Amino acid sequence: SGSALFPQRGGNRCASSVPRGPAAEEAAMALLRRAIHAGGRALAARHSSTAVVSASAETMSQKAWRWLDITGFLTKWHSRRAWILDLDPPSRAASVMMTEYERKLLLWLTWMNFLFMPISLWYWYGQFTHLAAKPPIPLMPEYQYMNGRKRDFSWHGGRWNDCKECRWLEFECKKMCFDRLREEGRDIRGLRAPRSQTFGFH
Repeated sequence: SGSALFPQRGGNRCASSVPRGPAAEEAAMALLRRAIHAGGRALAARHSSTAVVSASAETMSQKAWRWLDITGFLTKWHSRRAWILDLDPPSRAASVMMTEYERKLLLWLTWMNFLFMPISLWYWYGQFTHLAAKPPIPLMPEYQYMNGRKRDFSWHGGRWNDCKECRWLEFECKKMCFDRLREEGRDIRGLRAPRSQTFGFH
């Protein structure tokens, strides 16, 4: 009949083609086991082991390399994963835009910076010590306040130029000068009054 040759549009066309029964369930389970096995092999291929040998079983070469890698630099140099795990979260997200050459270049430049740091400090210290040298300047006229290494300090020595051998802030020198003035009987208010009754510097 026409209905047998042309199935109705509203019917499920695939329902009659799906096999049913124990054989179909066995085939489905076989496909599922195969998928699980393939997924397990893929995960095993991506697995990274962190197992290390014991201290009694490692060779001298392994011990030397382990101690050379005490900062983790060699591990991060050879393992991009270890390098990414050492970054902060925003840098981890940005690391997808960094090539392997750029990553190793960054690690190399970091160590070169540490290497040149003492050299830079040595150059800075050498330049800084130049400040201790008096620069060449024109010869100044012999004013009374110039060349204090060869003349006294009478221009700020006090009322009678009493302590002209002492510079302005040489307090120990001025203490000895004041003791001498006191022994000479010089009547100076700041020297004979107690410190608790004076105001200012005397």
